[in-house]
Amino acid sequence: MDISSLPEWTLSPVKHVQPGDDLSFPLLVRPEREGTDLIAWLEVHRPEVDRALSTHGAVLLRGFRVPDEAAFERAARALCSALEPRYGDLVKRESAEFIYDATWYPKDRAILFHNEGAHTPELPTRQLFFCGRAEFTGGETPIVDCRRLYRALGPAFVRPFESKGLLYVRNFIRGVDVRWQDFFRTDDRSVVEQRCRAQGVEWTWKKDGSLRIATRAPAVIRHPGTGDPSFFNQVLLHHVSCLDAKTAAALRAVLAPQDLPRNVCFGDGSPIPDETIMEVLKVTVQTAVRFTWRLGDIALLDNLATAHARSPFEGDRQILVAVGDIVSQRSLRPVAA
Repeated sequence: MDISSLPEWTLSPVKHVQPGDDLSFPLLVRPEREGTDLIAWLEVHRPEVDRALSTHGAVLLRGFRVPDEAAFERAARALCSALEPRYGDLVKRESAEFIYDATWYPKDRAILFHNEGAHTPELPTRQLFFCGRAEFTGGETPIVDCRRLYRALGPAFVRPFESKGLLYVRNFIRGVDVRWQDFFRTDDRSVVEQRCRAQGVEWTWKKDGSLRIATRAPAVIRHPGTGDPSFFNQVLLHHVSCLDAKTAAALRAVLAPQDLPRNVCFGDGSPIPDETIMEVLKVTVQTAVRFTWRLGDIALLDNLATAHARSPFEGDRQILVAVGDIVSQRSLRPVAA
């Protein structure tokens, strides 16, 4: 597979499946009668969905009656023990308490594979996506089983990730990323510092008033439910080599690594070689699957086992997001080499 053009990211090499053809990932769950009310169905079948999610890592609920955002929020409440109302990396919808818009990014670019919040001290273990408008082409949400990805990468390749862990560096640059005020949900620097101190995050206030944070995290964890190693991280979202070639070259020409909007290195501070990241990219694409969204679909992901991406698209796409069952990064068990 020629990956020389992958930083431009169409994601078209990812295997396209009709859920149900592959009965394991994502697991397709449909009601006996089309249009069955999902909330009423979950009152009886929620334990079955939980077991399916634990086994398969991703469940696609299709053919149920989920007419709008409010119905999705009720479904999300039913599928999570606790939803997160203040998740900093997504923009909250004013019309909902727990629902966010999907990450904004140019339609013609892909968002690369990542486990939600893997770079933060607190992160969701469940993530839900809802297709509210489906007048678009492309725009799939490709997913990859990170336990299978771990095996596909191989022991020798993942060993440095296991032994060193990761250090994520993020600069909140106005116009490039969310403002630090929005991410931390406060305008008070002392509150930011208190939170960083409590969570073991290093912080630096820069002369222009912007903020840099550095967060240590594992690259591989043992799934708390199954015990399987999971390649759980956001290296493809944070490593500069995954940007298009022109943007990466421009950023590297004017900014030191610690000043890039986002960057990731090994936990000991050593750089992750570009060719290493390209191998992760290649194997992830070979291991992942994608499916075509239908109006009313809900995809439920075990975030500790499944990473997701977004394909470029054309048209009117609305995918809404909910996250829940938050855990501390410190509660996760790294796989040590």
